[in-house]
Amino acid sequence: MKRIQTGRFLAAIFFVALGIFLLLINIGIISMEMTEAIVYFYPFLLFLLGGKYLFDALLPSTRRKKWTTGVLLLTFGLLLILDRFELIDFSFWSIWKLWPLIFVMIGFKFLGKYRKSQGFSLVKDHSYNKPNWQVHTMNDWSFVCDYNFDFSTTLIPEEETVITLSGFVGDINIIFPDDIPFKIDGTAHVLSATIDQHNQDNVGKGHALTYKTDDFDDALQRIVFYLDFSVLDLRVDRI
Repeated sequence: MKRIQTGRFLAAIFFVALGIFLLLINIGIISMEMTEAIVYFYPFLLFLLGGKYLFDALLPSTRRKKWTTGVLLLTFGLLLILDRFELIDFSFWSIWKLWPLIFVMIGFKFLGKYRKSQGFSLVKDHSYNKPNWQVHTMNDWSFVCDYNFDFSTTLIPEEETVITLSGFVGDINIIFPDDIPFKIDGTAHVLSATIDQHNQDNVGKGHALTYKTDDFDDALQRIVFYLDFSVLDLRVDRI
């Protein structure tokens, strides 16, 4: 499927809004000079452009990450927009006040290095379904994650394998062979779970999710999932 061109979409939205805004000025519905209109409107372009760069940086397929540009433009544009609505006092020449963003950008850089060394990332899309993929203990955090585990395609160690996943939004699909005992413990504020045809749907503060097969306690070869998300969509099937 062709990826949506986010930049073109945002640019289209901006120019449509700008055109409507200028049209309202020309027909007298809004009383404002053309120069004033452009000065009023350009912060919205900066804000949308910064949002576009940050959105692209979240995509795993994006090669050139523009975190720093996105953070700067988004913050600068937002502050100018708040000034336009007279919520704060901030002008174009107040950009020097944004120097603390240097620390934010350094922090992003450190997070990037930590992601590479520890499996940390903002968006994660992983599939463990190839023949003979290696089953091992895992501890991973992602802001948004999409995991697909298929334990029927590989050999499972003769021991307890613990997989810990956490983050903000989790979309997790798991397939177990019929003869493999497993246990799932988790928490989520928004939870939609289907485990071996057992359904659980909850919305609220910290809902617990607990399930284990009847033969789990006596088994040596078994798998444990610990899940901790704000929003969790989980599906577990046995074949």
